[in-house]
Amino acid sequence: MISACPKRAVLAALRPEPDFSGLASLPAPESKAGARFLRWLDRSGLALLFFRQLQKHDVSLRVAPGLQFALHRRHERNFERTADMLGEAQRLCRAFRERGLAVAALKGFTLTPDFCDHPFLRHQVDFDFLVAPDDILAAAEVLRAIGYFASRVNQTSETSFLTPLQHIPTSNDDLYTRQTQRQVDLHVSLWDPCPWLPLEAPQNCLQSAVCRSTCGVDYSGLALQDAFLFQVLHAFRHSLRSWVRLSWLFEIGRCLQNHHGDETLWALVIRRAGPTRLMKSACAFVLGLVHRLFQIPIPGPLEDWSEEAMTDSLCAWLDHFAVDWSIADWPGSLKNLFLTREFIPNGHLRRNYWRSRLLPGKTQTSLGTPPVAGAREFVEWQAARARYVTERGIVHLKDMLALPWHGLRWKRALRSSRRLAFRAAC
Repeated sequence: MISACPKRAVLAALRPEPDFSGLASLPAPESKAGARFLRWLDRSGLALLFFRQLQKHDVSLRVAPGLQFALHRRHERNFERTADMLGEAQRLCRAFRERGLAVAALKGFTLTPDFCDHPFLRHQVDFDFLVAPDDILAAAEVLRAIGYFASRVNQTSETSFLTPLQHIPTSNDDLYTRQTQRQVDLHVSLWDPCPWLPLEAPQNCLQSAVCRSTCGVDYSGLALQDAFLFQVLHAFRHSLRSWVRLSWLFEIGRCLQNHHGDETLWALVIRRAGPTRLMKSACAFVLGLVHRLFQIPIPGPLEDWSEEAMTDSLCAWLDHFAVDWSIADWPGSLKNLFLTREFIPNGHLRRNYWRSRLLPGKTQTSLGTPPVAGAREFVEWQAARARYVTERGIVHLKDMLALPWHGLRWKRALRSSRRLAFRAAC
């Protein structure tokens, strides 16, 4: 675990009005603390964005030369990686198009320019596509024909397709090298079924999809209102576990900045999101994180629409826990368990959810099951999985032991929030 000071310094530097006063707290990459800090930057997705911010404001010389070089090399390697992935994206889109399938590309390079200034400034991991439920089997056939594999196809939820395994992953892998294994995720909805949260997301997004082109890749993408809602729901779904990638929240904030005064857009987002309390709570939580982490103002229409969900409990958690929870080292923190009642009012479902968080099953502690070529690769894969489970297990156990202390903090935060609300009402 690394000190929170360098992490908070990065967040401050990425604000609309950047504060670079904390740059002196950043550890040199040659030290153990510096190596851990760089790993956090990589896993959070903020390394490239932070490097760009230092360059944009001409403050690179205020960080250690070793850190400058490390960030510069990441930018160079990611440029090659992204160019390679854009070529694969073009091949995928062409294959779907030739089959005559209505498929919309999601996330990744499609976030330019509304959420991210350039695809080369983000670390893309896989490819995501939205397909109509009736076309999922045809889309699966397309992927199999060009070298992707899935053990089975899920017609009601996300299905992941992989190319053959060429490298056993480890925690020390360079995230910015060209991919040795590719992954395509097929979605049939903006929100996959969840046993605890029956969230109602719009189902007709393909009808309003638009033709776009990014860095030479021609594709069909979501209308901006649907893309924004999908990014919020994507971040929220990951937050239901212990961790969310900070760059996703930064990108949502970037879209808020770019379109802050576009009341027509936010009216469309609100219409697509619908009036349910659960949707408002999910959006209020994610937007609250964005605001507290990066000091990005929430557009008035969104703030008014989600005001009902901004309860004393949610405000207390955002004020006292949001930053610490968000900047926790991977695989994250259990502190967001205190908010469970906000999203899961049913006591039985809430207990099941708590059980899944405190006693995670195989699906939460697995590297997945990609195809392997032989016995040697299978043994290496199992060893890698054992290391992965051990690493996660140690962090999880420490987090569980700290829960009682954080529970006391949570009670104090709630009392403080309710006193302030009472005084404001008076």
